[in-house]
Amino acid sequence: MLRLPRCPAPLLALSTSLVLLGGCSVNGSYPDAIEPDAAKLRFVANTSNATLDYFDAAHCDGQTTGILNNMLLSDTARRVGMSVPAPKDARGYLEVKLKPGEQIYLRTNMNSGYAVCGKGFNFTPEANAEYEVTFKTEKNFCLTQLQRLQRVDGKDVRTPIPIVKKDFPACAGRNALFPKTYPDTPHRLELMNRVIDKSLVVKVKTDPAKEIESYSPEKLDTLISERKAKLGLDLPADYWTLYRENLKTFGDDMAQKKTRTMERFKDEYQTRLRQLNDEQLEQWAQPKATNAKPEKAETDLDVAMMLEYFRIGNGVTGEAVGHHLERMAQMDERYGVCARFAECWKRN
Repeated sequence: MLRLPRCPAPLLALSTSLVLLGGCSVNGSYPDAIEPDAAKLRFVANTSNATLDYFDAAHCDGQTTGILNNMLLSDTARRVGMSVPAPKDARGYLEVKLKPGEQIYLRTNMNSGYAVCGKGFNFTPEANAEYEVTFKTEKNFCLTQLQRLQRVDGKDVRTPIPIVKKDFPACAGRNALFPKTYPDTPHRLELMNRVIDKSLVVKVKTDPAKEIESYSPEKLDTLISERKAKLGLDLPADYWTLYRENLKTFGDDMAQKKTRTMERFKDEYQTRLRQLNDEQLEQWAQPKATNAKPEKAETDLDVAMMLEYFRIGNGVTGEAVGHHLERMAQMDERYGVCARFAECWKRN
Protein backbone atom coordinates (compact mmCIF):
# COMPACT_ATOMS: atom_id res chain seq x y z
CA MET A 1 0.00 0.00 0.00
CA LEU A 2 1.38 3.38 -1.01
CA ARG A 3 1.38 5.89 1.85
CA LEU A 4 1.23 9.50 0.71
CA PRO A 5 3.62 11.73 2.66
CA ARG A 6 2.58 14.87 4.46
CA CYS A 7 3.31 18.13 2.71
CA PRO A 8 7.05 18.60 3.24
CA ALA A 9 8.48 21.76 4.77
CA PRO A 10 9.86 24.11 2.11
CA LEU A 11 13.23 24.13 3.86
CA LEU A 12 13.97 20.79 2.22
CA ALA A 13 15.10 20.60 -1.39
CA LEU A 14 12.28 18.66 -2.99
CA SER A 15 12.79 16.23 -5.82
CA THR A 16 10.20 16.23 -8.57
CA SER A 17 8.89 12.85 -7.50
CA LEU A 18 8.35 14.00 -3.94
CA VAL A 19 6.49 17.08 -5.12
CA LEU A 20 4.21 14.87 -7.19
CA LEU A 21 3.40 12.72 -4.17
CA GLY A 22 2.71 15.65 -1.85
CA GLY A 23 -1.06 15.73 -1.59
CA CYS A 24 -1.32 19.46 -0.84
CA SER A 25 1.63 20.73 -2.85
CA VAL A 26 -0.49 22.07 -5.71
CA ASN A 27 -2.33 24.68 -3.65
CA GLY A 28 0.15 24.86 -0.80
CA SER A 29 -0.22 24.82 2.96
CA TYR A 30 -0.41 28.60 3.48
CA PRO A 31 -3.94 29.88 4.26
CA ASP A 32 -4.86 33.35 3.04
CA ALA A 33 -4.98 36.13 5.65
CA ILE A 34 -8.52 36.97 6.77
CA GLU A 35 -8.02 40.62 7.79
CA PRO A 36 -10.36 42.98 5.87
CA ASP A 37 -7.39 45.20 4.98
CA ALA A 38 -5.13 42.31 3.96
CA ALA A 39 -2.46 42.98 1.37
CA LYS A 40 -2.52 41.01 -1.86
CA LEU A 41 0.50 39.48 -3.54
CA ARG A 42 0.91 37.80 -6.90
CA PHE A 43 3.72 35.33 -7.55
CA VAL A 44 4.63 35.17 -11.26
CA ALA A 45 6.91 32.30 -12.24
CA ASN A 46 8.53 32.02 -15.64
CA THR A 47 10.57 28.96 -14.69
CA SER A 48 9.70 25.31 -14.05
CA ASN A 49 8.71 23.80 -10.67
CA ALA A 50 8.52 27.21 -9.02
CA THR A 51 7.26 27.88 -5.51
CA LEU A 52 6.94 30.83 -3.15
CA ASP A 53 7.49 29.91 0.50
CA TYR A 54 6.11 31.92 3.43
CA PHE A 55 7.69 32.28 6.89
CA ASP A 56 6.58 34.11 10.02
CA ALA A 57 7.09 33.80 13.79
CA ALA A 58 4.60 30.93 14.01
CA HIS A 59 5.90 29.13 10.91
CA CYS A 60 9.68 29.21 10.94
CA ASP A 61 9.78 25.95 8.97
CA GLY A 62 7.73 27.64 6.30
CA GLN A 63 4.47 27.21 4.44
CA THR A 64 4.02 26.72 0.71
CA THR A 65 1.67 28.69 -1.52
CA GLY A 66 1.46 26.20 -4.39
CA ILE A 67 3.49 24.96 -7.32
CA LEU A 68 3.72 26.46 -10.80
CA ASN A 69 4.89 25.17 -14.16
CA ASN A 70 5.26 21.51 -13.29
CA MET A 71 4.81 19.49 -16.48
CA LEU A 72 2.85 16.74 -14.71
CA LEU A 73 0.59 18.92 -12.56
CA SER A 74 -1.88 21.67 -13.28
CA ASP A 75 -0.93 25.05 -11.85
CA THR A 76 -2.55 26.10 -8.63
CA ALA A 77 -5.59 28.28 -9.29
CA ARG A 78 -5.16 30.52 -6.23
CA ARG A 79 -6.59 33.98 -6.96
CA VAL A 80 -7.58 36.85 -4.66
CA GLY A 81 -9.12 39.37 -7.07
CA MET A 82 -6.24 41.78 -7.62
CA SER A 83 -7.00 45.05 -9.39
CA VAL A 84 -3.88 45.01 -11.58
CA PRO A 85 -3.88 42.03 -13.98
CA ALA A 86 -0.97 39.64 -14.35
CA PRO A 87 1.65 40.36 -17.04
CA LYS A 88 0.67 39.08 -20.47
CA ASP A 89 3.84 37.01 -20.70
CA ALA A 90 3.34 35.29 -17.33
CA ARG A 91 3.99 31.58 -17.76
CA GLY A 92 2.20 30.82 -14.49
CA TYR A 93 1.05 32.74 -11.44
CA LEU A 94 -0.78 32.49 -8.13
CA GLU A 95 -2.19 35.08 -5.72
CA VAL A 96 -2.41 35.16 -1.92
CA LYS A 97 -3.52 37.50 0.86
CA LEU A 98 -1.03 38.61 3.52
CA LYS A 99 -1.54 40.05 6.99
CA PRO A 100 -0.51 43.71 6.87
CA GLY A 101 1.90 45.53 9.14
CA GLU A 102 4.04 42.58 10.27
CA GLN A 103 7.41 41.55 8.91
CA ILE A 104 7.49 38.19 7.17
CA TYR A 105 10.07 36.32 5.15
CA LEU A 106 9.38 35.13 1.60
CA ARG A 107 11.49 32.83 -0.53
CA THR A 108 11.29 32.01 -4.21
CA ASN A 109 12.45 28.54 -5.15
CA MET A 110 12.98 26.52 -8.31
CA ASN A 111 13.79 22.81 -8.35
CA SER A 112 14.58 21.44 -11.78
CA GLY A 113 15.78 18.07 -10.49
CA TYR A 114 19.41 18.98 -11.16
CA ALA A 115 19.53 22.54 -9.83
CA VAL A 116 17.88 24.48 -7.03
CA CYS A 117 17.91 28.25 -6.82
CA GLY A 118 15.90 31.14 -5.46
CA LYS A 119 16.01 34.18 -3.21
CA GLY A 120 14.80 34.88 0.32
CA PHE A 121 13.95 38.37 1.56
CA ASN A 122 12.29 40.27 4.39
CA PHE A 123 9.00 41.96 3.63
CA THR A 124 6.39 43.99 5.52
CA PRO A 125 3.11 44.24 3.57
CA GLU A 126 1.08 47.43 3.86
CA ALA A 127 -2.66 47.45 4.45
CA ASN A 128 -4.75 47.13 1.25
CA ALA A 129 -1.63 47.22 -0.92
CA GLU A 130 -0.95 45.00 -3.91
CA TYR A 131 2.42 43.48 -4.80
CA GLU A 132 3.97 41.23 -7.42
CA VAL A 133 6.97 38.92 -7.10
CA THR A 134 8.44 37.87 -10.44
CA PHE A 135 10.74 34.85 -10.59
CA LYS A 136 12.65 33.79 -13.70
CA THR A 137 15.89 32.27 -14.91
CA GLU A 138 18.25 34.19 -17.14
CA LYS A 139 21.73 33.14 -18.29
CA ASN A 140 21.91 30.36 -15.67
CA PHE A 141 20.90 32.74 -12.87
CA CYS A 142 17.63 32.90 -10.95
CA LEU A 143 16.26 36.43 -10.74
CA THR A 144 13.64 37.62 -8.24
CA GLN A 145 11.94 41.03 -8.47
CA LEU A 146 9.44 42.65 -6.10
CA GLN A 147 7.11 45.41 -7.30
CA ARG A 148 4.28 47.51 -5.86
CA LEU A 149 1.15 47.43 -8.02
CA GLN A 150 -1.21 50.40 -8.38
CA ARG A 151 -3.92 51.73 -10.63
CA VAL A 152 -3.18 55.39 -11.44
CA ASP A 153 -5.50 57.33 -13.74
CA GLY A 154 -6.81 54.06 -15.11
CA LYS A 155 -3.30 52.77 -15.86
CA ASP A 156 -1.40 49.85 -14.34
CA VAL A 157 1.71 51.04 -12.53
CA ARG A 158 4.51 48.72 -11.36
CA THR A 159 7.09 50.28 -9.04
CA PRO A 160 10.21 48.25 -8.16
CA ILE A 161 10.89 47.68 -4.44
CA PRO A 162 14.40 46.80 -3.26
CA ILE A 163 14.71 43.19 -2.16
CA VAL A 164 16.48 43.12 1.18
CA LYS A 165 17.57 40.06 3.15
CA LYS A 166 18.24 40.89 6.80
CA ASP A 167 18.16 39.06 10.10
CA PHE A 168 14.73 37.62 10.85
CA PRO A 169 14.61 37.80 14.67
CA ALA A 170 11.26 36.02 14.88
CA CYS A 171 12.92 32.79 13.75
CA ALA A 172 16.56 33.31 14.75
CA GLY A 173 18.20 30.04 15.79
CA ARG A 174 15.20 27.91 14.87
CA ASN A 175 16.75 26.12 11.88
CA ALA A 176 19.49 26.27 9.24
CA LEU A 177 17.65 28.93 7.24
CA PHE A 178 17.52 31.24 10.25
CA PRO A 179 20.72 30.54 12.19
CA LYS A 180 21.54 32.04 15.54
CA THR A 181 23.07 35.50 15.29
CA TYR A 182 25.03 37.59 17.75
CA PRO A 183 24.02 41.15 18.65
CA ASP A 184 25.99 44.06 17.28
CA THR A 185 28.55 45.77 19.51
CA PRO A 186 31.02 48.49 18.53
CA HIS A 187 33.82 45.92 18.63
CA ARG A 188 31.95 43.37 16.53
CA LEU A 189 30.99 46.01 13.97
CA GLU A 190 34.64 47.03 13.69
CA LEU A 191 35.67 43.41 13.12
CA MET A 192 32.95 42.86 10.53
CA ASN A 193 33.98 45.98 8.65
CA ARG A 194 37.58 44.76 8.60
CA VAL A 195 36.47 41.40 7.15
CA ILE A 196 34.40 43.16 4.50
CA ASP A 197 37.24 45.53 3.59
CA LYS A 198 39.41 42.49 2.82
CA SER A 199 36.79 40.95 0.53
CA LEU A 200 37.18 40.32 -3.19
CA VAL A 201 34.43 42.79 -4.01
CA VAL A 202 35.92 45.71 -2.09
CA LYS A 203 39.35 45.07 -3.59
CA VAL A 204 38.04 44.83 -7.15
CA LYS A 205 35.17 47.33 -7.15
CA THR A 206 36.57 50.44 -5.52
CA ASP A 207 38.47 51.96 -8.47
CA PRO A 208 37.35 55.64 -8.68
CA ALA A 209 38.37 55.76 -12.34
CA LYS A 210 35.59 53.31 -13.17
CA GLU A 211 32.78 55.34 -11.61
CA ILE A 212 29.84 56.17 -13.87
CA GLU A 213 29.36 59.92 -14.38
CA SER A 214 26.06 61.78 -14.51
CA TYR A 215 24.90 63.16 -17.85
CA SER A 216 26.73 66.36 -18.72
CA PRO A 217 24.71 69.37 -19.99
CA GLU A 218 26.13 68.69 -23.44
CA LYS A 219 25.02 65.06 -23.33
CA LEU A 220 21.53 66.12 -22.24
CA ASP A 221 21.35 68.57 -25.15
CA THR A 222 22.33 65.80 -27.57
CA LEU A 223 19.76 63.33 -26.21
CA ILE A 224 16.99 65.93 -26.36
CA SER A 225 17.91 67.01 -29.90
CA GLU A 226 17.81 63.38 -31.04
CA ARG A 227 14.42 62.86 -29.43
CA LYS A 228 12.98 66.02 -30.98
CA ALA A 229 14.11 64.91 -34.42
CA LYS A 230 12.58 61.47 -33.95
CA LEU A 231 9.27 62.75 -32.59
CA GLY A 232 8.72 65.49 -35.14
CA LEU A 233 5.96 66.93 -32.93
CA ASP A 234 5.26 70.46 -31.77
CA LEU A 235 5.46 70.14 -27.99
CA PRO A 236 5.55 72.96 -25.42
CA ALA A 237 8.79 74.06 -23.78
CA ASP A 238 7.52 72.68 -20.44
CA TYR A 239 7.60 69.18 -21.93
CA TRP A 240 11.26 69.44 -22.86
CA THR A 241 12.12 70.99 -19.51
CA LEU A 242 10.57 67.99 -17.79
CA TYR A 243 12.26 65.67 -20.29
CA ARG A 244 15.63 67.16 -19.34
CA GLU A 245 14.87 66.82 -15.61
CA ASN A 246 13.91 63.16 -16.04
CA LEU A 247 17.07 62.39 -18.00
CA LYS A 248 19.21 64.14 -15.41
CA THR A 249 17.54 62.22 -12.57
CA PHE A 250 18.17 58.93 -14.37
CA GLY A 251 21.79 59.86 -15.01
CA ASP A 252 22.24 60.78 -11.35
CA ASP A 253 20.65 57.50 -10.26
CA MET A 254 22.96 55.49 -12.50
CA ALA A 255 25.97 57.45 -11.27
CA GLN A 256 25.02 56.36 -7.75
CA LYS A 257 24.64 52.71 -8.76
CA LYS A 258 28.04 51.63 -7.48
CA THR A 259 27.63 53.46 -4.16
CA ARG A 260 24.15 52.05 -3.54
CA THR A 261 25.22 48.56 -4.59
CA MET A 262 28.17 48.66 -2.21
CA GLU A 263 25.95 49.88 0.66
CA ARG A 264 23.53 46.99 0.19
CA PHE A 265 26.38 44.56 -0.32
CA LYS A 266 27.95 45.54 3.00
CA ASP A 267 24.58 45.24 4.75
CA GLU A 268 24.14 41.73 3.33
CA TYR A 269 27.69 40.77 4.25
CA GLN A 270 27.14 41.97 7.84
CA THR A 271 23.95 39.92 8.01
CA ARG A 272 25.96 36.78 7.26
CA LEU A 273 28.87 37.70 9.51
CA ARG A 274 26.53 38.12 12.48
CA GLN A 275 26.42 34.32 12.61
CA LEU A 276 30.09 34.23 13.68
CA ASN A 277 31.12 34.46 17.31
CA ASP A 278 33.70 36.98 18.50
CA GLU A 279 36.59 34.50 18.24
CA GLN A 280 35.79 33.67 14.61
CA LEU A 281 35.44 37.33 13.71
CA GLU A 282 38.76 38.11 15.37
CA GLN A 283 40.43 35.39 13.32
CA TRP A 284 38.88 36.41 9.99
CA ALA A 285 39.66 40.09 10.59
CA GLN A 286 43.41 39.50 11.02
CA PRO A 287 45.68 40.42 8.09
CA LYS A 288 46.85 37.30 6.31
CA ALA A 289 50.49 36.46 5.71
CA THR A 290 51.53 36.50 2.05
CA ASN A 291 51.49 32.71 1.64
CA ALA A 292 48.80 31.96 4.21
CA LYS A 293 45.60 30.39 2.97
CA PRO A 294 42.31 31.60 4.47
CA GLU A 295 39.86 29.16 5.99
CA LYS A 296 37.68 27.36 3.47
CA ALA A 297 34.57 28.80 5.12
CA GLU A 298 35.96 32.30 4.74
CA THR A 299 36.85 31.72 1.09
CA ASP A 300 33.44 30.19 0.33
CA LEU A 301 31.66 33.18 1.87
CA ASP A 302 33.85 35.62 -0.04
CA VAL A 303 33.07 33.94 -3.35
CA ALA A 304 29.36 33.77 -2.53
CA MET A 305 29.35 37.46 -1.69
CA MET A 306 31.03 38.30 -5.01
CA LEU A 307 28.07 36.69 -6.77
CA GLU A 308 25.71 38.50 -4.40
CA TYR A 309 27.34 41.81 -5.33
CA PHE A 310 26.43 41.31 -8.99
CA ARG A 311 22.88 40.29 -8.08
CA ILE A 312 22.48 43.41 -5.95
CA GLY A 313 23.92 45.55 -8.74
CA ASN A 314 21.40 44.15 -11.21
CA GLY A 315 18.65 44.99 -8.75
CA VAL A 316 19.86 48.57 -8.30
CA THR A 317 19.99 49.01 -12.07
CA GLY A 318 16.49 47.56 -12.42
CA GLU A 319 15.14 50.00 -9.88
CA ALA A 320 16.75 52.99 -11.61
CA VAL A 321 15.46 51.92 -15.02
CA GLY A 322 12.00 51.15 -13.64
CA HIS A 323 11.66 54.55 -12.00
CA HIS A 324 12.94 56.24 -15.16
CA LEU A 325 10.44 54.45 -17.39
CA GLU A 326 7.63 55.34 -15.00
CA ARG A 327 8.56 59.04 -14.97
CA MET A 328 8.83 59.14 -18.75
CA ALA A 329 5.52 57.30 -19.21
CA GLN A 330 3.72 59.73 -16.91
CA MET A 331 5.22 62.64 -18.83
CA ASP A 332 4.11 61.35 -22.24
CA GLU A 333 0.62 60.60 -20.92
CA ARG A 334 0.35 64.09 -19.45
CA TYR A 335 1.21 65.74 -22.77
CA GLY A 336 -0.76 63.33 -24.99
CA VAL A 337 2.31 62.11 -26.87
CA CYS A 338 1.12 58.51 -27.22
CA ALA A 339 -1.94 59.61 -29.20
CA ARG A 340 0.38 61.01 -31.88
CA PHE A 341 3.51 58.88 -31.69
CA ALA A 342 3.51 55.08 -31.45
CA GLU A 343 7.02 54.91 -29.95
CA CYS A 344 6.18 57.06 -26.96
CA TRP A 345 7.31 56.18 -23.45
CA LYS A 346 4.90 53.58 -22.07
CA ARG A 347 4.52 51.54 -18.93
CA ASN A 348 5.05 47.81 -19.29
